[in-house]
Amino acid sequence: MKTVLFDHPRALILVILVILVGGIASLLTMPQAEDPKVRDRIGTILTAYPGASALRLERLITEPLEQRLLEVPEIDTLNSVSSGGMSSIWFEFHDHVNDTDQVFGKIRDIIEEVTPDLPVEAGPPRLRHNHVYAYTLLAALIWEGEDAPNPLILKRTAEELRSQLRRVPGTEYTDIHGIGPEQIAVLLNADRAQAHGLSERQVAAALSQADTKIAAGRLYGDYTEFTLEVAGELDTLDRIRQVPIRQGPGGGSLRIGDVADVSRGLATPESEAVFINGHRAVIVGTRLEDGLRVGAWAKTVRQTLTAFENDLSGGVDLKVIFDQSAYTDQRFGALVSNLACGLALVVVVLFFTMGWRPALIVTAAIPLTVLASFIFLDQFGIPIHQMTVVGLIVALGLLVDAAIVMCDSVGQALDEGQPARTAVAASVERLWRPLLSSTLTTALAFLPITLLNGSAGEFVGPIADSVIIAVLASLILALTVVAALAGLFLKPSRTTNHVRKSPFSPLARGFDRLLAMSLSAPRLSLAASLIVPVLGFYGITTLPIQFFPPADRNQFHVQLQLPPQASLLATQEAAMEADRVLREIDRVQSIEWTIGNSVPAFYYNLKMNRDGAQHFAEAIVTLDRLDDMMGVINRTQRRLSEALPSVQVNAMPLMQGAPSDAPFEVRLTGPDLQTLQRLGEDVRLLLSQVPGVTVTTASLAGGVPKLWLAADEDRVQAAGLTLSQLNGDLGDKLFGVAAGAVIEGETSLPVVVRLDDTARRSMDQIRTLSISNSSSQGIGIPLSALTEFELRPSPAQITHYAGERVNTIYAFVHAGSLPGAAVSAFTEAVAEGELSFPPGYGFEMGGDAEARAKAVTSLMSSVGLIVVAAIATVVLSFNSFRLAAIVFAVAALSIGLGMFSLAMGGFPFGFVVIIALMGLVGVAINASIIILSTLQNDPPSAAGDPDAIRRAVYGTARHITSTTLTTSIGFVPLLLSTGGLWPPFSATIAGGILLSTIVSFFFVPACFLLLRRKTSEKPISLPPRPKGLIRADL
Repeated sequence: MKTVLFDHPRALILVILVILVGGIASLLTMPQAEDPKVRDRIGTILTAYPGASALRLERLITEPLEQRLLEVPEIDTLNSVSSGGMSSIWFEFHDHVNDTDQVFGKIRDIIEEVTPDLPVEAGPPRLRHNHVYAYTLLAALIWEGEDAPNPLILKRTAEELRSQLRRVPGTEYTDIHGIGPEQIAVLLNADRAQAHGLSERQVAAALSQADTKIAAGRLYGDYTEFTLEVAGELDTLDRIRQVPIRQGPGGGSLRIGDVADVSRGLATPESEAVFINGHRAVIVGTRLEDGLRVGAWAKTVRQTLTAFENDLSGGVDLKVIFDQSAYTDQRFGALVSNLACGLALVVVVLFFTMGWRPALIVTAAIPLTVLASFIFLDQFGIPIHQMTVVGLIVALGLLVDAAIVMCDSVGQALDEGQPARTAVAASVERLWRPLLSSTLTTALAFLPITLLNGSAGEFVGPIADSVIIAVLASLILALTVVAALAGLFLKPSRTTNHVRKSPFSPLARGFDRLLAMSLSAPRLSLAASLIVPVLGFYGITTLPIQFFPPADRNQFHVQLQLPPQASLLATQEAAMEADRVLREIDRVQSIEWTIGNSVPAFYYNLKMNRDGAQHFAEAIVTLDRLDDMMGVINRTQRRLSEALPSVQVNAMPLMQGAPSDAPFEVRLTGPDLQTLQRLGEDVRLLLSQVPGVTVTTASLAGGVPKLWLAADEDRVQAAGLTLSQLNGDLGDKLFGVAAGAVIEGETSLPVVVRLDDTARRSMDQIRTLSISNSSSQGIGIPLSALTEFELRPSPAQITHYAGERVNTIYAFVHAGSLPGAAVSAFTEAVAEGELSFPPGYGFEMGGDAEARAKAVTSLMSSVGLIVVAAIATVVLSFNSFRLAAIVFAVAALSIGLGMFSLAMGGFPFGFVVIIALMGLVGVAINASIIILSTLQNDPPSAAGDPDAIRRAVYGTARHITSTTLTTSIGFVPLLLSTGGLWPPFSATIAGGILLSTIVSFFFVPACFLLLRRKTSEKPISLPPRPKGLIRADL
């Protein structure tokens, strides 16, 4: 079995062809996306209660739902906002929850159980949980006509486009953004309705009674049956106008059209709007099903859009404002270029360190291993995206290690005069155990990343998946294909001493002298080896902390927030002024504003959680290129703040990692709203003085003006009314009364009866409204005669966290800056007593710090078991606890070496650096395992002879140098890449691996020598290993 491919060259060729064909086929058919897909663990429950104050929403809607949701053990985070007639509850599951559909089903059951106990005036709670994923493509329908924009035309066109996109194979979800609901409004003329003694509820009742949409019965004949239905269904505006209300004194009928204007349009005031490059628009978002290739799907979608655009009427233009496939192709192309560049650098190193024949064989093993990895990735359902490709780049230097060792062993056996078949068999027999051990330790080092739960694990986990699959594939190929190729193509050396000449002989002699000096003073060597790791551990304390860096996108987003009482029109005017300022920036290519809501999620990190916020606007800004993104964003922040001094402006880059509301958050908890507001203002004042902080905001930020009607109960009773009737009658006039629906195809248009817009446009108009009871016979009493008007503040919104009232303070920093200064300022103020909290009030940190702590905790949850497995692997490999202790001492020191490299590069310490350090440990100990294996199996070295130890370590130098250089150089393209995600990652691993040679060559032999001087134990008998795994020269 050890030489089956060597003995059967045709089988060897077939194996290679199967790997080539299978790998290329998998590469061409595997699912492809820009970023990994994060599991849907986030949901929102929206409940509308028109006219209800924040306090009433909190008590009647939010709290009953929250109390039941707190009983769901799978929910980790629970937030709520009660404001502006809308209760919004946002929740997130624990990271370990994978079967989210079952939990969402449980939450739907809770909603159904609670709904009957909610006020009848409130709408049904709506659960949304499919908006966590980013859209794959966003298409905009833009009004380009000379006439005023017609939102109805845009809405109907968008609905038709959505219908067509739903039919595209592979489409998972589509939705429309930027347009409110459509309705048929029956607007009563106040004077005419009063003259006839009609209320809104009476008119609505007449409409409901005239709407026949159900069968009246069935005729059962002897041989046939017929369904009976009374004609008269509400189906057109004219039909609604002709509905009789009552019989007139002259025999004629008073009809709807006599007292009201009937029109079809958007519900007013509008709830949201979209403007693209200054024009009114509607956005249709569509998302790809999981497991498909984004490029092929996007091509089909664009063909559908082209056909749809050709049929558009004048005045409406179609534009694709976002296409993920373009970014996917760009990202994938850059990463593949990095992979090719790394491969070229590795090949160059191999030719210099090994010679051309072994280098060709090892080089051939690299694409074979990558293609074999694609086969396994495809079988495990792991798609191609930036993380899997980066994982292959990380593995690029690792996957040549086994091939180098195998080629070197077969070559040396041939140099010693062994036949090729014997050389292959002996090398496989001797190497499979040590190669398996080193491969397993590397895989175990990356295993915690694979096992990491939650969105952070789903984002970075594919890196480890790719590395583990690649190194395992490289092991299998090294023991089979590479061994056979080495036996077939390597030739014995022509030199008499079986040592090939090397251009690095002067370096080899200098290295030999350093080894001799090190072993002559082993304790001094140990101390010297500790200098750099200790400096690394110290240096990491001076670095800023970062969770995830900004994304490599030529896009950023701008948020505007006006006072809570601002209307959609006021927010729109502020957005258009900001649009004008943004257009003065030369590099801006396009601007897409969403007013009254969050922008449609075009990036996985964005949250869509601003439903119904008419005082809020957000824009997608696209630049011509990625250069100087942070500078452009900071200049934009400054210009917009100067142009809109009364508006809170926040220009932010897109971020990597799990979504968060702000880089720095403080949650203040307590029962009293005014005390929470006061504490929040103290915290905001403190943070506003921190350099680098641009904007601070609070979830409890003052109140909104509210018009209170102080009714004289005696007058109300004298008018034949009650306070409840007065309140209900006003609600009917201003909010409207539902009066059935008109069915058009698949759309149901609600019919609403209310007063026309002039009656609710000003306070004076409200004062003159006439209130009448059922027996007033058309004689109304002005509202001003029954009530006194008083303008008083009311809480704009009430926020909860985990069922408790909370005031969350958000702090934003300059683009490219880190929130560490804000965190330090706050913690120091609390420690020094500058911020004090009354009894019953407290705080906790949120933002990036909380997300990072949560991700690190999840990452470390599996480390213990994996460390035990790694210890068992190493101990069993050496059959010695002392030698295993040396290996794990090297692992600890390698962490310091990686930190030193990070500090020297000036990079921040982030979550990806923690991932890099874990990978570094698995790679750095391989050299120490090789050296200790060589020393253990060399009797003079095992006896503690310094000269023998020097010769044995010197004999491993070529292999360790080759693998170290190839592994480190493979990271160079990532190190030189743009963005903040991969340079610190690659600097930590590449620099740590290079520096680990100090520990491997000087710390490990010195430890071994001191250990052997203190013990007389004999060397442990293990399976024979190849003599001089590596050439004796560098």
